[in-house]
Amino acid sequence: MDIFSRAGKFRWTSLLLGLSLPLLLVHDVKAASPESAPNDLRNSIASIDNAANGHRLEDLLKFYSPNFSTTDGLDERALKKSLFALWKQYPDLHYQTRLLSWEQSKEGLVAVTETNIQGTSPQKGTTFTLKSTIKSRQLLRQNQIVKQEILAESTQIQSGVKPPQVQIDLPKSVKVTQQYDFDVIIKEPLSNQVAVGYAIEDKVDPAKYLKPSTLDLEVLQAGGIFKRGKAPNTPEDRWLSAILIQSDGMTIVTQRLKVER
Repeated sequence: MDIFSRAGKFRWTSLLLGLSLPLLLVHDVKAASPESAPNDLRNSIASIDNAANGHRLEDLLKFYSPNFSTTDGLDERALKKSLFALWKQYPDLHYQTRLLSWEQSKEGLVAVTETNIQGTSPQKGTTFTLKSTIKSRQLLRQNQIVKQEILAESTQIQSGVKPPQVQIDLPKSVKVTQQYDFDVIIKEPLSNQVAVGYAIEDKVDPAKYLKPSTLDLEVLQAGGIFKRGKAPNTPEDRWLSAILIQSDGMTIVTQRLKVER
């Protein structure tokens, strides 16, 4: 299939990126090393990974409080629906979580984790490969996740024989109304190749996790996509995404931009 048959209009589907343990931003807590973590916490993380890797949704949800919520506005019902759709799309999705730090707070046990996610999706003769890394902070009570906040996330989806290899330049966080640059640079020279692409900035919204959008692709005049944006007036995280297509492959990247007051 000619990859440029996708050029012009492209149906973009955002992915559920909050697939690691849920989170809550807790202040005034001194974090301890993962080596000193209680066995219950270690066992819970291992069991969550195990249930997720087996795509056993009901077993996984046992580790989530019925009142579970995230700062992105995701609740237990939305999580269940999104995971079901994502696992259907990526039937071999695999999770590996490591504990970065933990602490006992007045509200419960606070754990900061990093989860690596990988999987493939066969679609009409083309295989899409997903790689994602998510850093998050969780609040747990009685071995159940109550709240979650994503601290950082990045996802890459590739397809084709030789998808573009890219370098992303984006600050981890900005202040409200601050300007920032989002550069997605193709590492190899374009030479005589033609590349098309597009960049999009969007509010983090659970309703858009699996909802397709239409993009108008543009021919790239330089070796990548270079955009300047402005943070919103309120501290609401943003997804910065870009798609780059060449004759022998496609790369989609998404990173979270933290917007702070």
